[in-house]
Amino acid sequence: MRKVVAQSVMMSVLTVCLGSQSLAQHWTKKPFDATYDVQSAAGKSSLRMVTDGQGRVRNEMSTAAGKMISILDQPNKVMYSIMESQRMVMKMPYQETGAGITDEQSAKAMNAKSLGTKVIDGHPCHGWQTVSKGATTDSWTGDDIGCVVLSTTKGPGYDSNMKLLKYSAAKPSPSDFAVPSGYKVMDMPGSAAVR
Repeated sequence: MRKVVAQSVMMSVLTVCLGSQSLAQHWTKKPFDATYDVQSAAGKSSLRMVTDGQGRVRNEMSTAAGKMISILDQPNKVMYSIMESQRMVMKMPYQETGAGITDEQSAKAMNAKSLGTKVIDGHPCHGWQTVSKGATTDSWTGDDIGCVVLSTTKGPGYDSNMKLLKYSAAKPSPSDFAVPSGYKVMDMPGSAAVR
């Protein structure tokens, strides 16, 4: 059970860190389905991020250890970590930690430092640098697609790079943001207030 909880916590952290461009009240207003190559000290992984443009995000992280899925429902301030092999879902409150960067207004709200503009893989991008809990993140958001094209995070004992591989503007299915039927839903320890 501890391993399950540890995996759930790890995916929650990844959801918040890697999906930072879609957090809080400044979530992207454009639906999309994006796939990223992620490199960190833990190794290489793949991240699929799907958003409905209304504050709901689904992240699927595929690593050597297996697949981790999280669903972030920002309007209802709830996060779910789905463990397919155990047919379980950990439910926890989503605490808004500040606005994610989706445009210049949200960047100013985060006191982000502008990195200017440049074209990355054909996408005209604006770059922003943020510092949180000793970690520095440089992220480049595509003006044409409204999502991160390239992001690097460096901090004490942590270094990761995330690069966009594939992008679609197709509207996702509502089922992408639903808890699978037949799964046991458990409140994360300390999150009994979420119902």
